[in-house]
Amino acid sequence: MKLRLKVVIGLSIISMFLFGGMAIAATDFTQFGYSEVAAEKVIRVGEADKISHSGIKIQIPEGAFDHDVLFQVLEGSNKKFQAVAPEGEKVIMNFAFRVIDLETNEILGTFKKPVTFSYKDKDVNNGSIYYNYRIDGTIANNNGASVIDGKTLAHPVGGAGVGWFITSPNW
Repeated sequence: MKLRLKVVIGLSIISMFLFGGMAIAATDFTQFGYSEVAAEKVIRVGEADKISHSGIKIQIPEGAFDHDVLFQVLEGSNKKFQAVAPEGEKVIMNFAFRVIDLETNEILGTFKKPVTFSYKDKDVNNGSIYYNYRIDGTIANNNGASVIDGKTLAHPVGGAGVGWFITSPNW
């Protein structure tokens, strides 16, 4: 599996150079702090599915992709993201997606339909904030679409053009 993944990533990088406009779509977030594949699953074209891992749940609707994809949930060290988090907030989790089209071997940047990300954890509360993390190391508060219900934060995700982290206040 690791060799196949390296081949897929290599082909994605080659296609990025051949098709310069694909650079944003082909971002591999393992190079930007999300170095561990925490969960992965092949999602068949036209089928709804879900991926769950350690409090994370990704609901994938039918029709989200044009071809079968390898959908990976990536994670990194919270310490990396704590360095850019606003003062008074503690990073409680981080994640990114690497979604590889199994027909074209390209890393996808956008989805045809948004997936729903949710995270359930004892540290999630009404003060939790969902941030975008860009490859240049800047962040943006993207909490507007978040729904917090008890200890669960849910957010729609339309693509894999940024990574994310969630904070909670240091009380």
